[in-house]
Amino acid sequence: MRKFIFAILIIALFMPAVAYANENTAVTRKSAVNMLTEILPVWETGTPFDDTDDPAVAYYRKKKIVHAISGNNFLPNREVTTEEFLIMLKRALDISCPDLFYDNTKIVWHTDQNEVSPFYQSQIAFLSAVGVYNNSGFLKPKSIISEGMARYYISLGVRAQNYGRRSKSGQRNSRNLPILMYHVIDYPSGPYPYVYVSEPNFEEQIKYFYDNGYTFLFPEELSLASSVQKPVVITFDDGYIQTYDKAYKILKKYNAKATLFMVSDKIGEEYYCNPQQLYEMSDSGVFRIYSHTATHSRLTDLSENQIADEFSRSNDAIYNVTGREVTAIAYPYGSINQTVIGQARRFYKTGFSVIDKGAGTVYEIPRTTIDDSISIIRFPLFLR
Repeated sequence: MRKFIFAILIIALFMPAVAYANENTAVTRKSAVNMLTEILPVWETGTPFDDTDDPAVAYYRKKKIVHAISGNNFLPNREVTTEEFLIMLKRALDISCPDLFYDNTKIVWHTDQNEVSPFYQSQIAFLSAVGVYNNSGFLKPKSIISEGMARYYISLGVRAQNYGRRSKSGQRNSRNLPILMYHVIDYPSGPYPYVYVSEPNFEEQIKYFYDNGYTFLFPEELSLASSVQKPVVITFDDGYIQTYDKAYKILKKYNAKATLFMVSDKIGEEYYCNPQQLYEMSDSGVFRIYSHTATHSRLTDLSENQIADEFSRSNDAIYNVTGREVTAIAYPYGSINQTVIGQARRFYKTGFSVIDKGAGTVYEIPRTTIDDSISIIRFPLFLR
């Protein structure tokens, strides 16, 4: 009798996947979007493409889930690969539940992970952290996805929405955890060597976290610090091009997460990240792009209205690039007072300064500067 019951349970467990797999109709770009409205319903209008006026497609375009393929054409009847469908699903999840926690320690790469396009490997890997695809066997990312498998992945996405772990932005706990501040990933040079960490040293540090089971947190995930074994927060200030050219590839290699506090007026200027690079980093799931003000002015020298303008302009510029709400600020030079904090409360849910600044509220979170003098031998002691 027990064997019979066990057999029934096994059949029930795999029945959805088998049933879906029998629905072999190929999924097109337009049908993929309409299927994904189960994850992210259509709430607003958007700008249609030249070759389709489907309202769901227009809305998904507005939310940066889908993009034009040629000119202003969407190519609605083009068939979709498994890789493309899962990327759409990940973007829809990011908007429908931006507080869903992708725990890097739960990521398991599937057998043919390396067949995923390099641009999309992080997105696909992070989906495994919330159980959206089966990590055993082959994903076949370049194969055209069937309607049955698409609906199966959607059902897993809905399960992640309903039962996945959520963070609580604007909350932190009393646990003392390393919150590290980087600027330029390059060999030290110029008059300010303390803002540099060489690429080899940076990789050794991130590998240390990876090898020792650390969980990387975004600012809005500080509420989860007590519920993970070894939390760490990695932040970058200013938005130098090396963040994209060097840090980004290392973070992807180790399934890490980091936050870039961007000076919005510097976007696209020489030596700084451009909009396309910022979008790619944000879309990957590896980075959250948040505010370092518009001009990098010392906020304690500004009036209340000027501070509000710095925050507002920065938020608008970054949101227009990433499509993600800007929920955190890093104060230039770590300079804060009650006027600055009062304005930060209007625009953000968390605020970051530097070590030994502020009174420890959620708008005065201290960070520790990392420079190239900290060798990997000293690094574990430094973290303690």
